Amino acid sequence: MKRLFSVCLLLGFLACGLAAATDPFSYPVGTVILDAGHGGHDPGASYAWSFTGGTIYERDLNLDITRRLAALLSVSHPELNIVQTRADDTYVSLDQRCSIAYTTPLKSLQSSLFVSIHVNSAQSPDAKGFEILTKRQEKRVVLLDDQTPLENLVLFSSSSLTGLNRMLNHRNLIVASTFAQTLSEQLITTANRGVKERDLYVLNASRMPSVLVEVGFITNEEDARNLSSPQFRQHLAQALSLAIEKCL
Repeated sequence: MKRLFSVCLLLGFLACGLAAATDPFSYPVGTVILDAGHGGHDPGASYAWSFTGGTIYERDLNLDITRRLAALLSVSHPELNIVQTRADDTYVSLDQRCSIAYTTPLKSLQSSLFVSIHVNSAQSPDAKGFEILTKRQEKRVVLLDDQTPLENLVLFSSSSLTGLNRMLNHRNLIVASTFAQTLSEQLITTANRGVKERDLYVLNASRMPSVLVEVGFITNEEDARNLSSPQFRQHLAQALSLAIEKCL
């Protein structure tokens, strides 16, 4: 019954519309979804280095960095609603991660931001540095359905699906560029591999401005040494926190 009611209400909003479309992604960010990639039986990338005393796993690095980032944001911006898709070493499917994101109710005239943290890998040991991944511009995604919280419907009701996708693409590029510039300024010894468009599930299905940050290569010795250092991971979390702050 609730699902049917949501659909009817959504159709009513879209049928009525408003005279002037408002960009719902331009509102101040009130909710930040932090997504630590992989977890549980999904280790992600891994590599054994002599200086780490064994194999290091992407899932563990992702979680540690995300926890540090959440703690920093909770202190610097207590007004934010910080949501973690996983807070421990458990497996969360891609669909579940996105559902957590788009079913989180938003306050009036506020938007949200999805930040997924990952560690890269490559066949070449020379590949190194961070890169910012964003949704492909030509990818048209579903933004509203019967799973959308009622509180969020009004935010999107004045625009068509095409218009919403266009506005989402615009905001995505701003967010991705902000992350790339901020991390480049803060992580001066880490190579900046730039912003890249990718057809990735979490970027398409989170239904909000989103970036996937590949913080470094586990297969590169310099990056791996950095990522295995708690001090560097704290510095990285601070850089990510500053990037998010610039997007609020």
